Amino acid sequence: MKRVCWLPALALAGLLAGCQAEKDTSWDYGRSFHAVFENQKLDPCAGDGSPVVGMPGEKAALAYDRYEKAEPPKEENPGGSILQFTSK
Repeated sequence: MKRVCWLPALALAGLLAGCQAEKDTSWDYGRSFHAVFENQKLDPCAGDGSPVVGMPGEKAALAYDRYEKAEPPKEENPGGSILQFTSK
């Protein structure tokens, strides 16, 4: 019975031991995080601010209609499937 009382105390002590970890924060904390994002910029001066020329509205509407009316390609399974063999 005395062992049962010590088990929760040991579990709590084990959980609280992780709270004693020393946190090393200095003035350069997070510098590598920001450096990664700065290094991802290939050309910071890219783009001249001119508007993007898109597709004319009539052509866009026709392309959308053609996309909506298109049927998905029919897949032929020459080897058959397990469902075809079991349904016979």
